[in-house]
Amino acid sequence: MIAILAAVRAAHFMSLMAAFGAGAFQTLLRRHGLGQAPAGMTRVFFPAMATLGLVTGIAWLFLVAGQMAGDWHAALDPGTLKIVLGQTEFGRIAVGRIGGLVLFWIVCAGRGRTRDPAAAFLAALLLGALAFTSHAAAAEGGLPLARAGNDAMHLMAAGFWVGGLIVLGALLWQHRSAPDRLIAPFGLFSRWGTVAVALLVLSGMTNAAIILPLRSVTPHNAYADLLAVKITLALGMIVLAVINRQQLVPALGKHNDGITRQLAYSVAVEILLGALVIGIVGYLGQMPPN
Repeated sequence: MIAILAAVRAAHFMSLMAAFGAGAFQTLLRRHGLGQAPAGMTRVFFPAMATLGLVTGIAWLFLVAGQMAGDWHAALDPGTLKIVLGQTEFGRIAVGRIGGLVLFWIVCAGRGRTRDPAAAFLAALLLGALAFTSHAAAAEGGLPLARAGNDAMHLMAAGFWVGGLIVLGALLWQHRSAPDRLIAPFGLFSRWGTVAVALLVLSGMTNAAIILPLRSVTPHNAYADLLAVKITLALGMIVLAVINRQQLVPALGKHNDGITRQLAYSVAVEILLGALVIGIVGYLGQMPPN
């Protein structure tokens, strides 16, 4: 059941992070007059992410109730659920988050120019609320709000990166026969993505220092080992992003027939690595740091 809970957590993180990043980048594209991802894609993508977020948010609550009770079967017991909702911080936050997830679903199911920024805003709030239940927020020491805020920034920076890549992937398909139309959107993402990566690295280092002091990093610390794998995968994403910015994107305007396909492969691999990183995040939340 621990693996199921980790998978549910990862899927929940992915749904909100992807919706935040896609909504934020779509908003930036519109403000700069650079077009949008295909309407058919966004009509499916945003409701799908909202549905996944709502279903996994509810499942997460029930699974945690069973975990706290020490009996997974107790997850369906109304008495156990009442105790978790009324007497634990996780439960109290979950009540508000599920209400927010319902509103998020309604917004994502709609259409119009306000959907993307509204979806991004609500996803950011929901990610921020998650940060209050993280290892960073629960760590010893003062300034719990600052620790939770740093973790929220980490989630949103990663979300912008992954969600923005999903939009770029859709644009690559849409403009596969006119690669010069991709130069401006990729340039915009590169500028904002650089900021996102800087915030991601800074907040990640801060999180690691809070959650995992140097004295606890030993050869037998499984949390530190898995964190190292996460960092390695994230570094792989950064390397691919640098290659895209320095080599592939500048070649878009040079009538290179294969460059769009190369860029599509690179973006797909970045998204896959991002999904693996988020999967590890889902599991790390179930492990004791020390």
